[in-house]
Amino acid sequence: MFTLLLALTIYVATAQAHPAMMPADLSTQFRSFLPVSADVERQIASVVRVPVKKDSARIGVETSSRAAYIMDWKTGQTLMKKNIDTAYPIASITKLMTALVVMDVGTPLDGTVEVLPQDMRPGGIQYVAPGEVIRVGDLLHASLIASANGATVVLSRSTGLSEDDFVARMNSLASDLGMTETRFVEPTGLDPGNVASARDVALLLRRSLQDDVIHGIVVMREYSFEAASGFRHRLQSTDELLGGWVSRPPLSFLGGKTGYLEEAGYCFAAAAEDQDGNRIVTVVLGAPTKQIRFDDVGAMIFWAFDAFGWSAGS
Repeated sequence: MFTLLLALTIYVATAQAHPAMMPADLSTQFRSFLPVSADVERQIASVVRVPVKKDSARIGVETSSRAAYIMDWKTGQTLMKKNIDTAYPIASITKLMTALVVMDVGTPLDGTVEVLPQDMRPGGIQYVAPGEVIRVGDLLHASLIASANGATVVLSRSTGLSEDDFVARMNSLASDLGMTETRFVEPTGLDPGNVASARDVALLLRRSLQDDVIHGIVVMREYSFEAASGFRHRLQSTDELLGGWVSRPPLSFLGGKTGYLEEAGYCFAAAAEDQDGNRIVTVVLGAPTKQIRFDDVGAMIFWAFDAFGWSAGS
């Protein structure tokens, strides 16, 4: 028992230094199998900082998007909502789930795969061409940074799974994450049958950013790589908030993913952190223009950190 209590104390101390490592329900998880002292309970509670609105009259950001959501990273608390439980097409935000499945399968990122003619998909810059041999890690970058559809198809194929099996894994993982209004039919987001609610997308983004590889990629404004077959590629991020004011002190931009289809409108999910380590996840689905989706998310990030203060839970 002493060893377990010591391990818990060390874990709590570590989480205080690295708040993002501590799940919101840590106290409940440990209490279920390990009785702890009141002092340890207070330590656990103090790690989870709860958002409290400074002025109850502040209602949020006015938006013309179909759905908008702000979620506290640690507690999952809703800070602002608009149509957050209605499923809408999410376009290329789908690629976050594709990336998670690739990582979950354990596909070696230093492996290579040949691009086939049937991998090509319409829409956007292709970035890869049939006959090229490309590292899986570079395909992952092309998918998440430049939202390259052909590269995403090749990426999913690199797992060795059939498309049906790959999509089944996507839906299974969505269920595991509690994404109750989500359905995937293919890995790129080109099919409007890929749908999710704003609440579900927030859960997806949070889980994606907890993966060090995915997080490291989505904060890149550009990336260059050379295919094993010799051709050099340069990727530009579709995320226009990268490098902007949300990336400067007192805030840190944790990355996000864009999406667009005619049926989906302009979509964007992004996360940010303030100087005290408090994190939020923001989602906009169905914005009428490309610029509005970025303006909305930027305004939502500003509003959340201005309207809420974070205090230790009780």
